[in-house]
Amino acid sequence: MQEAGERRDRTRSGGTETTVCPLCAVGCRLAPADGDADDDGDGPDATGRARGVAGPANPNGRLCAKGARAFEPVGDPERLTEPLVREDGELVPTDWESALDRAAGGLRGVAETHGPDALAFLGAPHCSNEENYLLGKLARTIGTNTVDNRARLCHDNAAAALADAFGHPASTLGVDELADSDLVLVVGANPAVQQPVAFNAFVRGGDATVVHVDPRANETTRAADVHLAPKPGTDALFVHAVAATLLADGAIDESFVAEHTTGFDAYREALADVDHVRAASATGVPAGDIRDLAARVADAERVAIVAGTGVEADDGATARALCDLLCLTGNVGRPGAGFALFRGLNNEQGATDVGCRPDELPGHAAVADPEARERAADVWGVEPPADPGLNETEALAEFGDAIRGALVVGENPAVAKRDADWTADRLDALDALVVVDVYETDTTAHADVVLPAAVGVEKTGTVTNLDRRVQALAALYEPPGDARPDFETLCDLGRRLVGDGFDYDGPREAFDELRAVSPIHADVAVGERWGDEREFATPDGRAAFGTVDADVEMADDGLALVVGSRAGGFGAADASADDLLHLNPDEAAERGLEDGDPVIVRGADGASVETTLAVDDGVRDGVASLHADIADPLVRAGTARIDVERA
Repeated sequence: MQEAGERRDRTRSGGTETTVCPLCAVGCRLAPADGDADDDGDGPDATGRARGVAGPANPNGRLCAKGARAFEPVGDPERLTEPLVREDGELVPTDWESALDRAAGGLRGVAETHGPDALAFLGAPHCSNEENYLLGKLARTIGTNTVDNRARLCHDNAAAALADAFGHPASTLGVDELADSDLVLVVGANPAVQQPVAFNAFVRGGDATVVHVDPRANETTRAADVHLAPKPGTDALFVHAVAATLLADGAIDESFVAEHTTGFDAYREALADVDHVRAASATGVPAGDIRDLAARVADAERVAIVAGTGVEADDGATARALCDLLCLTGNVGRPGAGFALFRGLNNEQGATDVGCRPDELPGHAAVADPEARERAADVWGVEPPADPGLNETEALAEFGDAIRGALVVGENPAVAKRDADWTADRLDALDALVVVDVYETDTTAHADVVLPAAVGVEKTGTVTNLDRRVQALAALYEPPGDARPDFETLCDLGRRLVGDGFDYDGPREAFDELRAVSPIHADVAVGERWGDEREFATPDGRAAFGTVDADVEMADDGLALVVGSRAGGFGAADASADDLLHLNPDEAAERGLEDGDPVIVRGADGASVETTLAVDDGVRDGVASLHADIADPLVRAGTARIDVERA
């Protein structure tokens, strides 16, 4: 392992080496565009242009508009290029050794004074598998399980539903298998914009019937055969109604249910209270459309579900209902059928897989499991704590109280879904805050030490895409100035804070160590998907039906706020983003509003935003749609329902 400040020697291949696009979770491979070749021996010229290279996630070698600009951050003059430490209230440049000593000293002081549980370790999906693994190892060898990454929270409910039903919090089929599906249900997602390469190659380009379930029509709707728009809060009931119809018609896979599932009798009994006619009234989806979808499911040999963050709003009830529908019809554990969780950010799946979360060690083993802790101790020389730590949201609320110091790697907790002033006060209340990042952020503004980081196309190591494929990164560019990969920074901090166990020749050696700690990585080779989607990783090896709650309490005040997701990461542009409030024509007329009117959107606790109205018949009644960038103040205030008035 090189010492801080030493420049690394990397092999190049004249611009032909490829890496993984860092801007979403699909995992497209890319290389510098023609003309960006390594003409001077120092790596390709950083123009920001990229070309697609054929791979499992992008078989045609195509890139989306975001991916084509994947290299733009490499030459961005706004990047951090030297370590910074706070002196007399200001961040000033210093050398790496001084910055690392200052960072380690601050974190060590917190642990010695208040105990290791007074420290929080926050990672991010933009970090590689090896980097997130090292962050978790560092936290646990110091003595705390308070380690997390924000991406885990984006799909926490859906991931938990998948783990409960099938054993792992991950997609059950490969994204390429969607091309073999007969029916694809896209629920609470807009993959035509968020994951366009995968959607175009394997869904739009396949022969499947596509049913889009979402309260607002969007780009995915235009590519779908059917659009169904349940009222917000009724998606789970809608799915239960489809399942109840299948049961009533005898259109289930009885042999699969008998041989490969548990909990069916209780599930069937609970569904007896679900009637598609009454469900139609509650959900706003006509009874005939519910019956039609049930018939499509019954007739299809292979049914796949593509789900996004839209299934998170009801504590996982919708995701669990979708898992049950797959179990009921035998559409899981075989090619072209199953649940594809379309995550948004580059290494969301991998960060969770390698244990960068407070309740699990690498490989999704519970920290409370003695065998898992013993396995980690055999490799690390230190047994991890047995009690789960705080997640990022919980830790942030304890900054300055139970949590007195934090190491933040690639994360920006200052933009958490809380009041901005409250969050700033929490960050300022820490005794020690060390931030490793590519740019100055709202969080670095509060840091004691800021360490400049490399971006994904400047790193080696691996990431894991949305269908569990472990993919190799190649360092196509040198980081600017004194910036360096997080892997090296974490190794240096680990040696200072722990001592032994943080000397590696590079990420490959760390990945080999991960294999010894993580059961799901033990036999996986780079380029392969971990796990066997034909088997269930539940304790008894069977898929588990969940419980059914058919009661829906509908709020009758205001409009339900539907927030459009952000896409990508550094340098990404979201083609679906606009600053307009989208409202159904009837809802607009009821409020005396017209297309183009300036409006005020009011939510909880006095939060409000001013924007412009777009009258949109693609939005169902009772719903208002606003992009996440504009809705941020409302989201921070916990707004679920809004009122709209002319500005």
